[in-house]
Amino acid sequence: MPSYPVRSPKPKANLVQNFRGEARIAVPLHPLEHALVVVAIIHLCFLPWAFGTRTPWAQIVSLGLAVLAFVIALWPRRYSGELAPEGDFTLHTWPRLLRFPPFWLGLGFCLYIVIGALNPSYERMSNGSVWYLKPLEHIDWLPSGLDAPFEIMNAWRTLIIVAAVWLLACSLWTAITRRTAIQSILTAVVINGAILSLVAILQKMTGANKILWFLSGAPEYFHGTFYYKNHAAAYFNLTAIVSAGLMIWHHIRGLRHLERSSPSPVFAFGFIVIGSCVFMSGSRTGMILLTGYILIMATTYLIWRLRRSAGPSNRLLTVLATLAILGFVATAIYFLNLDKSIDQIRRLANEDKQWSVEARIQARDATYELFRDQPLTGWGAGSFRHAFPSHQQNYPDIFRGPGRRYFYWEHAHNDYVQALAEFGIIGFALPVLALLWLIVKLCRLGGYRHPAFLLTLLGLGLTLCHSWVDFQLYNACILTTFGAIAVLLVRWAELEINPGNITPSTLRG
Repeated sequence: MPSYPVRSPKPKANLVQNFRGEARIAVPLHPLEHALVVVAIIHLCFLPWAFGTRTPWAQIVSLGLAVLAFVIALWPRRYSGELAPEGDFTLHTWPRLLRFPPFWLGLGFCLYIVIGALNPSYERMSNGSVWYLKPLEHIDWLPSGLDAPFEIMNAWRTLIIVAAVWLLACSLWTAITRRTAIQSILTAVVINGAILSLVAILQKMTGANKILWFLSGAPEYFHGTFYYKNHAAAYFNLTAIVSAGLMIWHHIRGLRHLERSSPSPVFAFGFIVIGSCVFMSGSRTGMILLTGYILIMATTYLIWRLRRSAGPSNRLLTVLATLAILGFVATAIYFLNLDKSIDQIRRLANEDKQWSVEARIQARDATYELFRDQPLTGWGAGSFRHAFPSHQQNYPDIFRGPGRRYFYWEHAHNDYVQALAEFGIIGFALPVLALLWLIVKLCRLGGYRHPAFLLTLLGLGLTLCHSWVDFQLYNACILTTFGAIAVLLVRWAELEINPGNITPSTLRG
């Protein structure tokens, strides 16, 4: 066990510094950690501007950035001088990586996909405009897959998407050692989301019929740089809840440290801009989820303030502040002429008989039948759009459309049933266990007691709820952003509870 030099104690901070919590020495980020923060910011900001990362080239770039972040995260760090107030040392981050259960679960999931790709049970064959599945010899007791073109979708392309999420999440958990690094990444996500929101709002106000005014897209479906408005709403909801979490954290910190000002109003403005963009997206589910989140956020903050406010005057101010926040949101929505979006929410109650809803219900049922064919190992990663027609034909309403043309379903519009059909119970359990570990870890750290962490965690639930009626987690941009926020949230709670000094033991965690 290496020994580290012991330095003479520093002069004690004065009472005001102790009271405000400013007694800790400000130590700059290590250059490698700073590089990791920069790469992570570039990665997360690139995803939505790459048109939702729906194309192979964007997904490959995403994987390349994740690999770069992973290499930087595992590179040994030498702390000396002002970087190590308590003595020089070298930090190896790989032991922390090996103690990270999602690393092993993600590794198992990637290997699971590779095994299925190398052991195909069917091959997609094309004969002009007609295609069909040809059975292949394969090892029955191993997970199997479906051999299909990469540009359409297959296991290797799915592996690229999954590996990018896994490597970035492991990098952030392993090598981020400071709260300022986490807040820098999350702040960049909010700024990027706000800028993209302004672009989307401007497109709506100018009646643009092309994405970014130059790229072809269906005007009734695209929003911002996303080809699909429901994906846009899900992504903007993610950035909105991050903005809300940072707003609440800075506000509470300002109250505790008696600061005259804080960045919380800036994040509040970002939340308003991004939230307004969601209401202009036309995504009914996205709007409903965000509306429910705003009500929960206001209620949670009101309860938290009332329990900590002394005297009726402070409590009255708290109630008035909460009402002012809700009023500001309502005013922004009204003046942005969002009456059509609100009308869509009202119509949703009477839409149960419309084809769009009935078709998704039937697609879910047909996908569940597909899952029951191979419940343990599934049909293989990226196999849904190729295998689904075998059960789709049992539901005439979603099989043929006007002119007797076939409907082609790329996704089941229910991520959970589709994931079960593709990966089976065994494969599906691996990412679910990784997510559950993060939630349990946050709860064990006591993160649920802090309004910022609790509301951010609940905000991540918006994406999970939205995925029940759509395919949000099958979008590389949303999935990668979701995974990064989840890991950063838990790591933030870990550093918040036990920040410590810059020593080998505190950095290793």
